[in-house]
Amino acid sequence: MLDQWSGFFTLTGAAGATLVGLLFVVVTLNTSLTTSRTLDIAHASMTPALYSFTDVLLQGMVVLAPWQTDWPRGLLLVLLGIGGLVYRLNRILVRRTLHLVAIQRRVDRIFHNAAPVVASVAAVAGGIGLMVGAPFAPFAVAGSSAILLVSGIYRTWGETLALISTRTS
Repeated sequence: MLDQWSGFFTLTGAAGATLVGLLFVVVTLNTSLTTSRTLDIAHASMTPALYSFTDVLLQGMVVLAPWQTDWPRGLLLVLLGIGGLVYRLNRILVRRTLHLVAIQRRVDRIFHNAAPVVASVAAVAGGIGLMVGAPFAPFAVAGSSAILLVSGIYRTWGETLALISTRTS
């Protein structure tokens, strides 16, 4: 069912892997920052971005693996989606306790909170769809990957700016 989507998932998987590498560069460049606030920013924001990019990479790997049927793909995507949903809901609660300035506007809350949750739900729906042969399944999985990439990029930019502002404060 996903054969025609191989180019899309190759692209998104490669983008996810590249962005994971860039996150390591950003964190490495800020190793001189030792304040607890900087550590709070990293745990509350950079780690979820890492999780999003890694999730995109894993989705690409699951989709592109040469399975005999779509059932194992679907099962793995359901597990990724459920794990992501649990993780992302937990991160929302953690970020609320930190009162991060970088996540005060409505658009920030959408990209930090709502979009990753929607992406996890889409991964679950796509996985279930693959297991039962529903025609919407590839679109749900592709939507999950795209949402995770876009929200991760938005969040990483905001987090990088927040880390820079702690350096000048």
